[in-house]
Amino acid sequence: MIQRVHGIDRHKKSSTISVLDRSGTEVKFIHSCSNLNSYIETLGPEDAVVFETGLGSFYWADKIEAKGALCFIINPYRFRIIKDSWNKTDKNDSRNMAKALWVHVVTGEFGLPVVYKPSEEVRELRRLYSQYGNLNKHLVMLKNSVQSVFTENGIVLSKENKKLLFSEKTGFSLLEKLDISEASRISIRVSLEILWKVQEQKEKLTKEIFYAGKPFEQQVKLLISIKGITPLSALAFLSDVGDVTRFKTTRKMNAYLGLVPRLKESGGMSIAGHINRASRNTTRTLLTQSLVSAMFASPYLNSFYNNVKGRRGAGRARIALIRKLCGIMRNMLITGEQFRTINTELYNKKVRQFDRTIKIMDQEKKSA
Repeated sequence: MIQRVHGIDRHKKSSTISVLDRSGTEVKFIHSCSNLNSYIETLGPEDAVVFETGLGSFYWADKIEAKGALCFIINPYRFRIIKDSWNKTDKNDSRNMAKALWVHVVTGEFGLPVVYKPSEEVRELRRLYSQYGNLNKHLVMLKNSVQSVFTENGIVLSKENKKLLFSEKTGFSLLEKLDISEASRISIRVSLEILWKVQEQKEKLTKEIFYAGKPFEQQVKLLISIKGITPLSALAFLSDVGDVTRFKTTRKMNAYLGLVPRLKESGGMSIAGHINRASRNTTRTLLTQSLVSAMFASPYLNSFYNNVKGRRGAGRARIALIRKLCGIMRNMLITGEQFRTINTELYNKKVRQFDRTIKIMDQEKKSA
């Protein structure tokens, strides 16, 4: 039975802690705890802890739960006691969290806006995908930088020449043939060298993502039965969503992925706005890149896309198709069934690629 509740307001260098007993009386207050590790060592199965989500929150939750204590990570934007507080201080925040947790644990009168705590495997994937997104941003920045230099020199590259220029095999040879200033040539050469290094690291990171996705091998092989879904995009979906069964409906899952438009209602009228981009967006980004292949995964999906495109335009049709694909993947994970119109030859090729990459990575890890 829980005997003590701890409200912890974490900061970079110190934490403010309020402790209540079973009766709701504050028995300890620490204004500035500089060593949270030592404090956690004093916890046990009779303790329950609450703090706001933030950088490192899952790390501290793991340490607290390892001591046998309960841990609740709350969303401060949905915790109105803190969000709407007129007197927001570290002392008040820790005490308000402790009081709310006491009510939740002891009386059960209301719940807490707790955030989902993914497994360690999912968190590892999320870290890798975060770095993958950073590398993609660098690549876009470098390519835009190169093209801006050409524009300053009055040159517009064709698609074919862009492909040759950004290729490590043909980039420098094409650059020497173009009529540009010497400073421009040096600038582009430096950008290309950095770009190729980033591309190399991106390829290595992709293999690391595959290897980190080894615990999800069965789910990946299920999802890639859809044409257009690669092991990379399948693992992105699994890392973003985590446990699909925690979503009661497909719409709730799509809202979590930032695929559902904001809705405003007033006077009986509903107005749909733009999608919420402040969400987990790795799945949306990767599926957008492979949407053409996914569109032809089945006659149904192709017809669905064209119908929405005719009524609402290509932009909304793309988001609608991604929503539909995510819903299909959710149902496949729940039922364990492959995609109905599977391309067996393409599917086997993707499975071989995934298995081969993991096998190579296994050998490299063992020999390292």
